[in-house]
Amino acid sequence: MKSRRATIELCRLLSASPGVLISGAYLSSELGLSRQAVWKTVGDLTEEGFDISSVPREGYIMNGTPSYDLAPSMIGALIPPDCPWAEEIYLFDSLASTQETAKKIGRRTDGDGLVVIAEEQTVGRGRRDRKWLSPRGRGLYFSVFFRPRIPPGRLQLINLAAALAVREAVNSCCGLLPDIKWPNDLLIGGKKLCGILSEASADSERIRDCCTGIGLNVFAAGEDGTDYGAVLSEDRGAVHRGTLCAAIIENLYRRVDGLGRDGGASLLSDYREQCSTIGKRVSVLTEDEVFPGTAAGIGEDGELIVNGGGERRTFCAADVVHATPQAR
Repeated sequence: MKSRRATIELCRLLSASPGVLISGAYLSSELGLSRQAVWKTVGDLTEEGFDISSVPREGYIMNGTPSYDLAPSMIGALIPPDCPWAEEIYLFDSLASTQETAKKIGRRTDGDGLVVIAEEQTVGRGRRDRKWLSPRGRGLYFSVFFRPRIPPGRLQLINLAAALAVREAVNSCCGLLPDIKWPNDLLIGGKKLCGILSEASADSERIRDCCTGIGLNVFAAGEDGTDYGAVLSEDRGAVHRGTLCAAIIENLYRRVDGLGRDGGASLLSDYREQCSTIGKRVSVLTEDEVFPGTAAGIGEDGELIVNGGGERRTFCAADVVHATPQAR
């Protein structure tokens, strides 16, 4: 299932006046489509689960939105029109990885961005190819493919932007405020709620494209005994995944777009304020060593600054373990 600009714009127009007859001539004019094309687009929305009545030779009435919370055009319509990433949203029942599918589709186009969502991933992965469990219907698993205008050395800022985007969306949609562990893990009660992976195709001067994958545990994963980490809710009716997805996409777009305007100053200021790693005793795990110390700050390119053993070190890519406070 896939949204496109016409289905999203039609969804916005009809949803603005639910239960009201909107003339076909008006919709045709607003969308720049023939009456026949409007009729076909209405049919596409109906296939997504929208309840739309057609009144012959008059127009259409939006009676209701889909009960399924990941309908692509519904998600796109929730995102402001100035965000170009929402014009193509693909929904799959099952994928090996949203990340690989988004890169494959995105690199065949020259658009500004697109989104790939899956109900489940069979080979979901995080940093260093760690497996990310993605059980069907229990989470929000999607990747955003886009073309940022930043130099390759600042790719880490995309990860910081994604962490802030998810945290802000979870707060606005669910009333929860997860902790951010550098660079982009979100935790609730010390358990992992969300994993983020950004991958880029770049040369020495520019990033050609970037794909950011987000795996968010939304609902409890059942009684199979597997520990999936933290979840947003035990109640499946308490969180609308489409609304949450739209908020994350919009937040991420605003953050990435801002990098081109102020060089990352506002992003870094917000991240430094919200990152729970800063000030904590940590162990930094690289492929070659374990470096213990105190997280002192975040550098201009998103690197972690750690003081330990009489020296100050910076880390661009590493795993961080927060020290557990000792009981008194």
